[in-house]
Amino acid sequence: MREDYEPFNSAEEVWFWFCNSLSARGGLRSKSDYWGKLRNCEISDIYGIVKNMKKNHHLTNRHLRVMTEWGEKQVSPWYDKRAKRSEIRLWEEAMRNFDVYLKYKEIL
Repeated sequence: MREDYEPFNSAEEVWFWFCNSLSARGGLRSKSDYWGKLRNCEISDIYGIVKNMKKNHHLTNRHLRVMTEWGEKQVSPWYDKRAKRSEIRLWEEAMRNFDVYLKYKEIL
């Protein structure tokens, strides 16, 4: 039986999906727990990528703070007048690095 997955279009979309999934029920653990579109990865896959990025110094605590804040809002800081330039810069750096890891893992 072949399952059809909805592909992600960008690292931002993956991040928003991840944050939304975690907040949906206090932390989903697998695809079977998620009620949205089927995706080609597990929530734990994204968690593992973020953990590796942190371990390899491709993400700092400042990056994670900005990613978490804007991920919970489900919007990029580019589109919010309240965002600081430093937040936009950190977001861009984080998404650029995240994109590389996602492509390596064939999620994007």
